[in-house]
Amino acid sequence: MASVLAGFRPVKHFNGSAWNGQVNRYMISASDTAVTNVGDFVQLGDDAALVDPNGGVYPAVERIGSGTAVPIVGCIVGFEPDYTNLNAGNYRAASTRRVALVADANDTIFAGSQDAVGGVVAAASVGLNVAINLGSASSTTPYASGMSVDSSTVATTATLPLQIVGVTAGVDNDVTSTSRPAEILVRVNTSAFGSAGIAGV
Repeated sequence: MASVLAGFRPVKHFNGSAWNGQVNRYMISASDTAVTNVGDFVQLGDDAALVDPNGGVYPAVERIGSGTAVPIVGCIVGFEPDYTNLNAGNYRAASTRRVALVADANDTIFAGSQDAVGGVVAAASVGLNVAINLGSASSTTPYASGMSVDSSTVATTATLPLQIVGVTAGVDNDVTSTSRPAEILVRVNTSAFGSAGIAGV
């Protein structure tokens, strides 16, 4: 169906197998002042690793700071409970330490909304590359990610962070609609952990 959620979500692997919910734990440092949402892409943070006071040592990540040239770790799909504040919402508030659950396999295909600025991504753009519109992170319900496919940046440039691999199947996913733009399937070109094995076109 057409996109109803903001941000990005893992849907399958490049070989066609379904994404089975596997994630790795990463820590977002209390020194990071950016709000972070489920559906956000993240990059490695300034700290090589952070010790969780509840146990465990995890690499540090932060919300990506560039939509055009950034080594991406993966996409946040959830957060572990904040045991110091069990009323915390399903997002990471600014300047708080939080464990993020990240889909980071570098062959993962993500579904993402598009901003439809300057038109929508054409079906013929499969195989081309595209930037990310960072948008604004949300600290209020429903804590929606502000990230989306930057529709006006489709190009052959292989250094752009995402490659378009398809469109989400659904009877109401209209690839020509600007009022309800189709959800796009993408893979990460600029993985922080190596190539998915397919060069940008």
